[in-house]
Amino acid sequence: MQDRIAISGLNLHHSFSNVATDQFALHCHPHFEVYYFIHGKVSYLVEGKRYEPTPHSILLMAPGTFHGVRIESCEDYERYALHFEKGMLSENREQLLLSPFYGKTGRQDIYFEGADAFHLEDYLRSLLECDDLEEQQALLSIRLEALLSQILRMNLLSRTTAATVQSRTVDQIVSYLNHSLAEPITLDSLSERFFLSKNHLNHLFKQATGTTVRNYLIHKRVAAAHDLIRQGVPAALSAERCGFHDYSAFFKAYKKIIGASPAEAIRG
Repeated sequence: MQDRIAISGLNLHHSFSNVATDQFALHCHPHFEVYYFIHGKVSYLVEGKRYEPTPHSILLMAPGTFHGVRIESCEDYERYALHFEKGMLSENREQLLLSPFYGKTGRQDIYFEGADAFHLEDYLRSLLECDDLEEQQALLSIRLEALLSQILRMNLLSRTTAATVQSRTVDQIVSYLNHSLAEPITLDSLSERFFLSKNHLNHLFKQATGTTVRNYLIHKRVAAAHDLIRQGVPAALSAERCGFHDYSAFFKAYKKIIGASPAEAIRG
């Protein structure tokens, strides 16, 4: 069962089914697509990346994107699929409105959850309501731009939220490192503690601080050991208290960062 509107340059269908499929129906086409998932159990494959959409999530596909859906069970499956050509949009707004389809940092930017908070289903229904209206083409163009404007707003707010979460995570990592200098710290242990892959953790950290976790730790440990040495604590003990368990490695790092050996630093 489905509701549908189709004109030259735009095709929207709101459909229901309850028949599972064995494989992904992979394809690509020369127009833009907004896929709005309401409920069911499906998997979506986009350029080799698999998504398992949650209720009221959307996927955005640009022309030429290789993608397909597999219906995983016979439970009710409901979705909207909107296909349109860029000719439906005003030229002066085209680039801005289509920017979410290409993402900022890669294909992961094309999937969004919680789309119901932005009332996207209402915008899609408004397109279906143009089916029997006069000036249908003009009204569809206006309502399509309204939908894409809301998707753009959702996209921008999602990026801001993601950046805030990442900043908070880096703050937590820095705080943990500063309070745990004497402890054995590895990327593996940090990865487990903060539920991030090692590569992603190091990427976030370097993006925020300008250096790697390892380099940050070495500098902080040397600075802490230097402070202890200036207070009269023997160099070997200072190194151990600050997380260095190999004195030769400590000596080398200390001299490189401080510009003198521990003994020279005391005399200086």
